[in-house]
Amino acid sequence: MRSLPGVKEGKKTLQIEFPYVDALKVQEQFGNGVVFLNQAIGESFDEALRRIRAGEFAGVFTECPSNPLLRTIDVQRVADACAEGGVPFIIDDSAVGPSNVVALRFADVVTTSLTKWLSGTGDVMAGMASIRPDSDHAGILLAALSEESARSTPLYIGDAEVLLSNLKGFPTRMAAHNANGLAIAQMLASHPAVQEVWHPSLTTREDYDKIRAPRGGYGPLLSFVLKNPKKAPKVFDALQVSKGPSFGTPFTLACPYTMLAHYTELDWAEACGVPSHLIRVSCGAEETSGLLNHFATALEQA
Repeated sequence: MRSLPGVKEGKKTLQIEFPYVDALKVQEQFGNGVVFLNQAIGESFDEALRRIRAGEFAGVFTECPSNPLLRTIDVQRVADACAEGGVPFIIDDSAVGPSNVVALRFADVVTTSLTKWLSGTGDVMAGMASIRPDSDHAGILLAALSEESARSTPLYIGDAEVLLSNLKGFPTRMAAHNANGLAIAQMLASHPAVQEVWHPSLTTREDYDKIRAPRGGYGPLLSFVLKNPKKAPKVFDALQVSKGPSFGTPFTLACPYTMLAHYTELDWAEACGVPSHLIRVSCGAEETSGLLNHFATALEQA
């Protein structure tokens, strides 16, 4: 945030699509305010693009895909508008990781959680910001980030060594995660007790495919809701996988996402299309048949 020249000029930022909770809170609390476009469709999206082309914002933020609804925007339209308006375009690819999407072709900056899929074990806390070398904003952003880095604590050498070790076999590992994510998403989408499933293979797939890496998949992260919301606690409790708020671990991890991330603002989240009974699943690298059985058994409670 502090590296964006427009923030120093008093401009607001623009958040496109419902993001991970902290992504919006940081813009609200550490910038000059944020304009929030909950979904990149229709006249509201067209109006946002017009305002971007007019250079109104300090920066445009989005996640590709978003967390927890796994939606992907039309990145080319936004990138073109940002280029015309001289507005930095920042994409976070943490939900699926850089092996699945190539966001830096379109963005000026791509942020990635190294804690999640890249580490793959949840034992390192780190992140990175990649600046596109030919971005019109590269020089200013690199200088600002270098200054910020000099004032902050660098990645501990021990964590760096662990992260480097964890990166071994990353493409093969992600292929297993992707396969399980696709299998579980398809199984849930066809189940009579499930109301809706959010997964890049099912949600805004055309836009996701535009940024999908040549050998990339649709990612291991998904969310779903039941037709009977009152059954969600029973299904969640019966689901024989690990429970917790993170993602990117080698084992499958499920959480009642909205209850954890938006407990004090459930009505607002619901109005944004994120139900309180939503269950988010980070698919691990276990044997696919066993995972499918776990979900089938849990859904008997629905």
